[in-house]
Amino acid sequence: MRRVSGAICLAGILAMGEPAKATEYGLSEYILGLTLPMSGYTPPPGVYFWDTFVLYQGSGNLYPGTGPMSSTRITNNIAADIAITGWFPDFKLFGGDPGFAVTVPFGSERITANFTVAGPMGPAQQFSRASEVAGIADTEYSAILGWHAGEQHWNVTLTGFAPTGNYDPTRLAQTSLNRPALDLKGAYTYLGLQTGIEVTGALGLTLNALNTATNYQSGAELHFEWALNQHFPFGLAAGVGGYFEQQVTNDHGSGDQFGAFRGRVAAVGPLLGYALKAGAQEVDFSARWFHEFAVQNRVAGDLIYASFSFPL
Repeated sequence: MRRVSGAICLAGILAMGEPAKATEYGLSEYILGLTLPMSGYTPPPGVYFWDTFVLYQGSGNLYPGTGPMSSTRITNNIAADIAITGWFPDFKLFGGDPGFAVTVPFGSERITANFTVAGPMGPAQQFSRASEVAGIADTEYSAILGWHAGEQHWNVTLTGFAPTGNYDPTRLAQTSLNRPALDLKGAYTYLGLQTGIEVTGALGLTLNALNTATNYQSGAELHFEWALNQHFPFGLAAGVGGYFEQQVTNDHGSGDQFGAFRGRVAAVGPLLGYALKAGAQEVDFSARWFHEFAVQNRVAGDLIYASFSFPL
């Protein structure tokens, strides 16, 4: 069954001894790796439910290092649950199969910031600050259109993000990025009927609106996800996948303290799935672990997904 993207925000940042207004640094409403594998496959008509548990731990030196602030290291811990309900009606649109999905994420985030400030008359001083919050995150609303041709499957997805999460510009931890956004994504999946070999790729672009609480305008973000997977006749699937995201336009706005500050991240890791059948009912279980690298202007860490899905 097709996994529709969900969204939670992933970080806050500290600057000049106070919570920075620019919590958007290198971060997207779009959750990387959530739709893997089988991103290009659109399920048959019906109503489906997906639930994904997310764990993330990452850290990084995020402050540019100019002025009195010599370094700032952020440590981020996230636990979240992403619930998705999808409806795929039984009619054709432009020769394809339409679908609609609503994503409601709940999560908790804890951020610790350790920063060093150079004193004008003496040695540098080290400080630490922590923040924690839990609640609903930013919700999404997706429209999907998919096509099939034998072993080939592809679709396009338009997703709108609503800033419904818990947001406070004076706090480090957030469950919202407090900005509307749109994401347009195209995905393709080849699934060999005889061999069980899957090749998946998905390319998308996220366009961010202004965060009105901070007057910070995040740049556009290009993301690519991929998977190579082997599906076995007895329901097991195993493979490898990854993602890459690159911010392609600069941040700006009156709340922008650091200039362009474009974010980038890549990740790779194992995929594992199992389809359990009980009579006419099928439940799909899957797990993904992604290790991030080649990171710029954001935290780097490990992202773990554990999912199950079934038709209602």
